[in-house]
Amino acid sequence: MQKSIFILLLALNGLVLGAQNTYSYRFDFGFPAAELTSIIATDSCYYSTGIIADSIPPFNTGNIFVKFSLDGQVLIAKTIKDTLKTYETWRNNLCIVDSNRLAVAGYTVDSITKSMLIVFNVNGDPLIISEFPHPSFPVVSGVLNRDFKKVSDGYVLLNMIKNPDGTSDTDMEVLKLNEEGVLVSSTIFGITSRSDRPNNILVTPDGYIIASIRDNTNIARQNIEARNHIFKVNEEGDILWEYFSPTGELRGKEGRAIATSDGGLLVFTGQGVEVYVNPVTGQLRWHNYVFKLDSSRQEEWGVLVRDSLPSTSPNNQLTSGIEMQDGSGYAVAGNLIARTPENWFFSGVLAKISPDGELLWKRYYQHIAGEGPRHYINDLAQAPDGGFIMVGEVRDTVNAPRQQGWLLKVDEYGCLVPGCELISGAEEPKPSGDSESSDGCTLLLYPNPVSEALQVYFTAPAGGEHHFRILDAQGREWRRFSTRLSEVTLLVEVGELPGGVYYLQCLREGKVVRVEGFVKR
Repeated sequence: MQKSIFILLLALNGLVLGAQNTYSYRFDFGFPAAELTSIIATDSCYYSTGIIADSIPPFNTGNIFVKFSLDGQVLIAKTIKDTLKTYETWRNNLCIVDSNRLAVAGYTVDSITKSMLIVFNVNGDPLIISEFPHPSFPVVSGVLNRDFKKVSDGYVLLNMIKNPDGTSDTDMEVLKLNEEGVLVSSTIFGITSRSDRPNNILVTPDGYIIASIRDNTNIARQNIEARNHIFKVNEEGDILWEYFSPTGELRGKEGRAIATSDGGLLVFTGQGVEVYVNPVTGQLRWHNYVFKLDSSRQEEWGVLVRDSLPSTSPNNQLTSGIEMQDGSGYAVAGNLIARTPENWFFSGVLAKISPDGELLWKRYYQHIAGEGPRHYINDLAQAPDGGFIMVGEVRDTVNAPRQQGWLLKVDEYGCLVPGCELISGAEEPKPSGDSESSDGCTLLLYPNPVSEALQVYFTAPAGGEHHFRILDAQGREWRRFSTRLSEVTLLVEVGELPGGVYYLQCLREGKVVRVEGFVKR
C-alpha cells in the first residue's frame, strides 16, 4: 500500500512539473561528430548552426543548419560539406538578415584558409557563400574569421590574420562587403610588438566597436602580459577611442563585449594567473570574469564566475552574454573546467548578474557520459517564455558518437529541474540533523516518473566528493557516478532501466546522506 501511494504521488508530481518547458537534448544528426555553435530565438522556433564531420580522422568538417521547434524537436537539418574543402562555422555569430534570410560567418580550408560568409534562406538552403583569403595572399595565407555583422548596405567581417611582416604576431582585419557578399574594402589594425586577437565587432551609427585581446605571447614565454583592448573606428578606419584593461592585471581569454542599454559595454573575459611550467616557460590559466564599462568607458564593476574548487584552467571560457529584456541584469554562459588530482570536470555554466554587478545565481550542467565527459556551451539567447536557450557540445569519452550537439532549455532562474531556485547554491546548506541529510545535501529529481533522462539538481557544502548510486526496490545497484561540484545539475540516462521504483542515494565518505525515489516508466 505504501509503495502504491508513493507511485501515485510521484505520478501527480510528474504531471505538475511536466508543464515546465525545460529540456536537455543531444543530437548527432547522423554524423560521428557534431557541435552546435550558434542559436537564434524567435517567437515560433529556434535557428542554430554548427559543425559536423563525416569521419574522425580525417576531420572533413562541414556546416549544419538546424531549425528547432520551441520544444526542442528538429524541424529542418541541412548540411554544407565537400570532400575537397571544409566549411567551419565555429563562432556564435548567426544572425537574422531579414524575414527570409539568415547569415553566419566562419572559415573554409582547401589548399589555403579563407574567411567565409554564408547566407541562408529560412529553410537552410545556402544563397551566398563568399570566401576571402589573406590580404597579402599568396605571400601570407593565415586568416580566421572571428565575427561579422549585417549593416544597412551589406556586411562587415572581423578576421584575425597573420602579420605579413614575419614577426609572428596576429592582427585584425575588417572587411566591408556589399549585399551580394562581394568585397568592397579591407582595413587592418594591430601593432608589431604584440599580438592583437579580435573577438567580436559591434555596429554603431558612426562606425564599429571592436573587442579584442592584446598580449605579448608572440615574444614572451614568461612574464606574460594580457589586456582587454576595445576600440572604436569610423567607416574610414580612423580610431576614435581606445580602452585597455589595467596594466598589472592579466585579462584575456575571449574578451567579447556586448552593448548595453545605458550606452555602456558588458565584457566577458578571463582573469588570468600565470602558472609555472619550467624555468623558461609559464602558462596562462583563467577564471571566468565579467566586467561592466559605463558610457565613458570607466569600469563600474567586475565579478568572477567560478566554482568552489581552487584550480584554474587554460580552457575556462565565457562564450556568450545577453542583457535581460526586463532590465533585471545580464546573463553569461560558457564552460567551467575544474581539476582535481583524480579527474577533470568540464561543465556548462550559466550565470545571472544584476545591473550593479551582483552575482545572483550560477548553474552548472553535466551529462553523466563515459569517464570525464566534457561540456561546452557556445551560445545563449533569451527564449520567448523568459527562460534561456543554449547550444553547445557534449563529449562522451567512451560511447559513440563521442561528440554530440547539445540543446539546453532552462527557465528564467537557470533551472533545468523546476524549483531549483528555491534552494540557495550560493550559501552552504546547514546540516539538518537528519541521518539522510546530515551534511546539507539536497536532491531534486525531474521528471518523475522518467522515461529516458533523469535530471538531478544537487547542492551540498563546498569541498569533498559526493558519490551517487541508483538502486532498485530490491537493493540492486544499477548506476554509479560522482561530482566534486557543490552545485550542479546532473543528467543521467536511465532509458535502459526496467520499469519500476528506484532510489537515488547520495553518499559522502561512504555514508548515505540523502535518498530520493523515482519511478522509471
